[in-house]
Amino acid sequence: MVAAKAAAAGRAGLAAIICIGETQAERDSGAALAVRSAQLETSLPTDRRLCQGSAIAYEPLWAIGTGQTPDARAIAEVHQHIRQRLKALMGNDEPTIRILYGGSLTPANAKAILALPDVGGVLVGGASLRSQDFNPIIRAAAAVKQAPSETDLAAPALDAAQ
Repeated sequence: MVAAKAAAAGRAGLAAIICIGETQAERDSGAALAVRSAQLETSLPTDRRLCQGSAIAYEPLWAIGTGQTPDARAIAEVHQHIRQRLKALMGNDEPTIRILYGGSLTPANAKAILALPDVGGVLVGGASLRSQDFNPIIRAAAAVKQAPSETDLAAPALDAAQ
């Protein structure tokens, strides 16, 4: 169903944000990697051209709205794995897809998360509803974007001010 909706978005000239992520039970059982891989593989349109400009968002379900966030090492590992799977699935078209992080993003952790390799932007949930939280996240994104990294060369960072 997700792949069909992403394909419809692509045909309409829209960029889809395809969200993947594991539950706490899947994480605890050691199945998170397999779950995310399966979600990614079944969520991309079969016509990979329809993925142009789209994004994959890693949103660990157990973190959304809980105030819990994976540590930086875990986020970096997941994003690296997603990038590797995209390369395997899409070949040369893979760099056109950003990988975003979403899941209890706060002003306190935004800059560190945005600076991680393969993190091409963020999805901001509840913090986007409060200017005292959202404005510092925007400033963190701008600060990280001004410091070029390998990630910037592969996939442009999301400018939260756009």
